[in-house]
Amino acid sequence: MDPVSNATRTTVKAGGSIRRAQVAIAVFAALGVGLAYSYAVPAVAGSPLPSVVAKSTYVNLATEVCPIVTGLNQASMAAFSPVIAGSTSTSTKDTAEVNQMGTQKPLATLTANGGYATSPSLSGAVTDLADDSLPLIGQATGGLAPGFTVDGTLQSGSTGTDGYGLASAACVEPGTDFWFIGAGTDANPLAQLNLANTDPLTAQVNLSEYGPNGQLSGAAQTANQGLVVPAQGQVSPPGELIDPSAAPSPIAVNIVATTGRVTAALLAGDAKGAGRDFIAAEQPATSLVIPGIPAPATGTTMKLQLMLMATSQDADVTLKWVGKSSFTPSLTVPHLPAGHVQSIDISSIPGPGEAGALEIDSTGGTPIIGAIKVTQTTSGATDTAYLTPVTALTGDSVVAENQTGSSVELTNESAQSAQVKVTTTGQAAPAKAGQTPPPPAVQAQTVTVPAQTTMVVPLPAPTGITQFAVTVTPQNGASQIFAARVMTGTGPLITIQPMFTALESVLIPPVQSDLSGTVPQN
Repeated sequence: MDPVSNATRTTVKAGGSIRRAQVAIAVFAALGVGLAYSYAVPAVAGSPLPSVVAKSTYVNLATEVCPIVTGLNQASMAAFSPVIAGSTSTSTKDTAEVNQMGTQKPLATLTANGGYATSPSLSGAVTDLADDSLPLIGQATGGLAPGFTVDGTLQSGSTGTDGYGLASAACVEPGTDFWFIGAGTDANPLAQLNLANTDPLTAQVNLSEYGPNGQLSGAAQTANQGLVVPAQGQVSPPGELIDPSAAPSPIAVNIVATTGRVTAALLAGDAKGAGRDFIAAEQPATSLVIPGIPAPATGTTMKLQLMLMATSQDADVTLKWVGKSSFTPSLTVPHLPAGHVQSIDISSIPGPGEAGALEIDSTGGTPIIGAIKVTQTTSGATDTAYLTPVTALTGDSVVAENQTGSSVELTNESAQSAQVKVTTTGQAAPAKAGQTPPPPAVQAQTVTVPAQTTMVVPLPAPTGITQFAVTVTPQNGASQIFAARVMTGTGPLITIQPMFTALESVLIPPVQSDLSGTVPQN
């Protein structure tokens, strides 16, 4: 072997290694300069990101729960899935049905939008539950979910019996915070609270109670802390809400779920047959609008009792009546110490034969809660109804169970007249086995509600039907419409249901791509 050639190859090899090392050094140097530049010089602003707004989409799952009280009551329910433009069920997989907790056979099944179903005589259907109520659970999916509504009604027992009084309740979505006010003012006060849990996880709740002297304490209050509501189960508080030895006085109740979600329902009235009704839950607010105050029927005397409480700090309030016209009543409401329930007789506010709504404003912007108890007496028989605040309607509002003679009260708080569409829907005939149900019977009317007034709209039942759903829809941008459904029976029987915007759609928060966090910035 040529020693010179070997030396040459060795020199070339060494030179190649040196050149590769030089290239590597140059590359690293360039990277270092680039990185240093990126940290030293602010990033050049690129094109602005396009603005992204929240999107509204129809709900595809709805769950509603309401109690059906057992005992001497005759209970019924109704379910309705409205027709909504742009959201129509086209899949055979969409479902909507109602069951009683602890049962497997559906009480009602809806198969198409506009479908309506009822089920009477529910009391006593199940006897293996320890509590005094058998919650109804309504669930809808897909195109049947938007606006899906279930209501329960307790038909009155005989005059003088413990179960006397017409009562109705809207089934509600599970939640974590509920306020009730107004129970406890009857001669023989009754307050029956039911907590239900339809989720697969156990829930735990704390219950706080307030009276005219402030928040209650003692053994009953302690017993109602940390209540466990089992999954797919229900409980009633072990501590009495009303002390039978105390003089009748109004109470307020706050239920807070510390774990999980529950639904809460409160049936209040007189335990000796002087009427009862459900009290709807509410949330504290600085301004309350309570619609649905009826005009007394012929031969009926009526008493109106307003219950108020400031929830966090002392408050003073002002009142405004909206009936045939709007005005400020001369009645002065006492100062509201925080946590103390006040009761005020407001029977003198409405004019003779005048229906309307009451607006209650906190002068200091302090959150308050409130309710109105309506007591009707005819020929010695008495029934009660409870009115609670509602928010202005922003879309359809639905009450599924109405009977012949029902009406809706529409209050227009705006400075301009407003148009409102009122639609009644019922099932003309039941479906035959194996056949598609006949189309629902529908009747619609559009009314004009003058500014700052309340209008009573009788609900015409579709031909040949005595039980039906009602849908109330503000038209042409009307934004200050408040509504309540009034249903009456023989003699003094009455129940009033506040109307809220139906759960049809939800807002999806805006999301957009942004990689700026991956690039070093000054």
